[in-house]
Amino acid sequence: MALSGVQKTVLITVAAIALVIGAVVNKVVRPAPLDREQLSQSGVFLFDSPRPLPEVNLQSAAGGEWTPAALQGQWDLLFFGYTFCPDICPTTMAELRQLTASLPPEQADNLRVTMVSVDPQRDTPEQMRQYLDFFKAGFHGATGEPEQLARLAQALSIAYIEPDTSKPDYLVDHSGQVVMVDPEGRYVGFLRPPLNPQQLSQSLPRIMNQ
Repeated sequence: MALSGVQKTVLITVAAIALVIGAVVNKVVRPAPLDREQLSQSGVFLFDSPRPLPEVNLQSAAGGEWTPAALQGQWDLLFFGYTFCPDICPTTMAELRQLTASLPPEQADNLRVTMVSVDPQRDTPEQMRQYLDFFKAGFHGATGEPEQLARLAQALSIAYIEPDTSKPDYLVDHSGQVVMVDPEGRYVGFLRPPLNPQQLSQSLPRIMNQ
């Protein structure tokens, strides 16, 4: 049946309104682009291009080997520290526990925290496992030969000074940033210390959803 001029006008008007509504809804639903300046204010720094990780072979705190393949399939936060650290390490691990506990369930289930030891002399897998269990947050751990650790740390811009292990109760100087790795196992940025779990719990899910 042929449409009258009025009916055609009505259909065109309705279609135009639908397009406008669709555009508005899409704009509202679609996440706003990440603002790098706002992210930096909350301590998050993202690279323009992801960086690959080197092939290394470490030991998992849970037993068995640990390689960068373990960083694929979920988002990962890597913190380089050691279990005998008196200050920055327990503080950072507690902040990471607070952060993971405050994330929405979907993001929390898709995020893994791993502590990589820069003190392989003392941090055996068993020692690391006992230390990580203290936080009761399901954290993972890795340790290994000094040259393997140094290779991974260098690729992730982590600085630390190998200590004189002949001295009792020696300390290890190390940087405190937390490395971010995406589900494809790529180095995409870092969290600057000290961590702000409240701000990060708002910005991290947006990064993970991009």
